[in-house]
Amino acid sequence: MARYDRIGLNYTIQRRTDPRLAAALASELKSAQRLLNLGAGTGSYEPKHSELVALEPSREMLQQRPPAAHPAVQGCAETLPFPKASFSHSMTVLSMHHWSNRAQAFSEINRVTRERFVAISWDPSAAPFWLTRDYFPQIIADDVKNFPAITELEQHFDDVRSRPLPIPEDCQDGFLAAFWKRPEAYLSAEIRQSISSFASLPGLEQGLTALRADLEDGSWAERNASLSAATALDAGYCLITAKTRCG
Repeated sequence: MARYDRIGLNYTIQRRTDPRLAAALASELKSAQRLLNLGAGTGSYEPKHSELVALEPSREMLQQRPPAAHPAVQGCAETLPFPKASFSHSMTVLSMHHWSNRAQAFSEINRVTRERFVAISWDPSAAPFWLTRDYFPQIIADDVKNFPAITELEQHFDDVRSRPLPIPEDCQDGFLAAFWKRPEAYLSAEIRQSISSFASLPGLEQGLTALRADLEDGSWAERNASLSAATALDAGYCLITAKTRCG
């Protein structure tokens, strides 16, 4: 909670809904009668025409939700303030790695969700992309520890499925890999402010200095020449769907 009270400033500017990622998510939520959004932030990716309740631990993020957004409750995934079977579906977008007790959170999701849990996440078995591979290896080390593997999800849900979610070259959201084809963006403190991986990263200045130097002398472009013709990148992000065990 405290982390996003600190880094969530101007979140609505830097972290916006990308329509292509939103469409992929919405395709798995078409049958939702009542939807819970966990770690909802400022309201990105929330289907506009569904009955939805948002849950968000950070007061800073809640205050940035627009007036027309779905109703929101302050709270955390580990202790959901809702009765059993309150929702047909639950969703979350890039928040599971922040949960302090995922087993408890998954138990709570199963308790309040009758049908399916849908998530955008990152696969810890994925190969790192150039930013974490070449400049910030600590990010990939942390992410491998913090993001849930499919095997973990299978311990708590049934019929768990995952499919790659390629990131478009002009992604409108501002999460970690969104700027894979716009490397200069990572030199901006304003952009890094809304990416949690940079919040308390050791060796930040060393990595930024190396990236800046490689951009200036052409080393980055030479090393990543294969990206010039790409319009999307599989950076390990995935769309997960699972059947809940609400009983």
